[in-house]
Amino acid sequence: MNLEKPYLLIVFGVLLFLGVANLWDHRIQHEFPYGYFASDTFQQITRSEGIKDAGNYRFEPFYIVKGYQDVIGYYPPVIHHLGAILHFSTGTPIYDTTYFMIFFNAILAAFVMYIIIRSYNKQIAILSLPLSILIFSDKSYIGFIWGSWASITGQLFLICIFWAMRRIDLAKIEILLGIFIGALALSHTSELVYAAGFIFIYSVLLLIYKKFGLKFIKKMLIAGVISTVIAIYSLYIFVNSFAIINPYEFSVSKDWGNTPIFFLSDFSLLLIFLGIGVIVGLAKFKKMDIPVVIGLFMIGVGYTNYIGFGIRAFQPRLMWPVYLSFFFGLGLYTLIKFVPSKLRTISIFSLSILFILALSNVITIPNILTYNKISSPGLMDPWHWEAFQWLSQNTPIESKLYFFYGDVYNQDAILRSSKRVHAQVIPDDFIALLQNRTIKRNINTEVPGDHGAGMPYMKSPFKIGLHMLEKEYSLRFGDYNYDVCTYDYHIFDKVSRQPVLAQYNILIANEMIKKDAQIVFDNEAVVILKNNRLGADCIEETSF
Repeated sequence: MNLEKPYLLIVFGVLLFLGVANLWDHRIQHEFPYGYFASDTFQQITRSEGIKDAGNYRFEPFYIVKGYQDVIGYYPPVIHHLGAILHFSTGTPIYDTTYFMIFFNAILAAFVMYIIIRSYNKQIAILSLPLSILIFSDKSYIGFIWGSWASITGQLFLICIFWAMRRIDLAKIEILLGIFIGALALSHTSELVYAAGFIFIYSVLLLIYKKFGLKFIKKMLIAGVISTVIAIYSLYIFVNSFAIINPYEFSVSKDWGNTPIFFLSDFSLLLIFLGIGVIVGLAKFKKMDIPVVIGLFMIGVGYTNYIGFGIRAFQPRLMWPVYLSFFFGLGLYTLIKFVPSKLRTISIFSLSILFILALSNVITIPNILTYNKISSPGLMDPWHWEAFQWLSQNTPIESKLYFFYGDVYNQDAILRSSKRVHAQVIPDDFIALLQNRTIKRNINTEVPGDHGAGMPYMKSPFKIGLHMLEKEYSLRFGDYNYDVCTYDYHIFDKVSRQPVLAQYNILIANEMIKKDAQIVFDNEAVVILKNNRLGADCIEETSF
């Protein structure tokens, strides 16, 4: 009896259940962005929204880049296009379809790795697959709920490149390899560096094995031409924007801000099986070269934070359970070979199911990393989403919005959901005004926006300018004194974890109403005022 296909179906269902199903409260469609926990998740979804609305990604949505209308689309856009395509195909909200595609891409990456391992040994592949559950452990899940979506998508295509190099002898494989490399460049550029490093290392191995011939060179050249045609425009923008604003410099980075980091020690007792797998894999290197190189290479990539890669080193660690799954399966297989051959097949499937249950946290095995269940709406709620939808649909497109204090507004990409140029009060200064019992018209303000690439625009057909470098510091970063009366709409949160801040918001709103501001939107959490005295005295400066 062939148990492989039902086994793979079970694992696929388990990964979907543990990943997106639990997070989404077992609903495929939501009334608002559900399970979004950080600013980066909203910066991803607003790009998908921009592509959906414009029908292309020629320019960045203006509300992402501080109102500039001419900033060219500079972010690797594959995940956003995938979300838009699924949205138009199903009618499901794009904030759900884009998010779903991240989980699907990660699961697909695990199965492509399975195919790579299976080409060497099916039994090892079966034993390897359960480790992929740990992409939903607390060390990796943050990649999904905090917004490392482009990197996860890029790593799918990186693994596809591994597969194509493994099958480089196939006829026409260079076409697929070129497509994968081009897709990687359009998904997340940093993984392209790792792909180049892997191709170089494997080429050296082929040279050692005396398989590096004219046929291989020809295939690689064809793949290079195809990938260049696909990605040259995106890479041109990258070189003239991201690479200028964020030049490489040698530095040692041991943390990722406040983001949890995956260390090899987090595998705890699973390191026993991984270690056995590494030793056996090295001993049989010539027979199992690709999966061994993949595992060791991606461990090395995960520690390039010590040579200046910083966050770009930590992101590949999110998928370590996939990259290292071969060593895990090989370690288990080495031990299970002591089982009599008649019982081996049933032993392999039984052990695989055991680890699926253990890593899913269904049964408890002490001192092993397991799945971390998360089920929460995240930062957004129905009332704020209703307010953002109202702003995006009922205000003139040229309107400027001013957000007073809100508990979640420190994750400032959430404000892009308004699809309008926006600014927000700086919380520390807002609190200082409250402590001084003061209401002011000129407030220290942040004008948030994505300036990681310098906000590039076309000066001429072959020359890119950067708005960020052409403006003074205050306009680049926007942390300075602003007149709130120059804004068309003012948004106030009516609830807060610190009620006094919400009360201060309402006090300011009432003072503006006294000066002829008009309530245009009001629900349980948010009130929006229209400024009918634009540029004039929309608020009385006073003490209370």
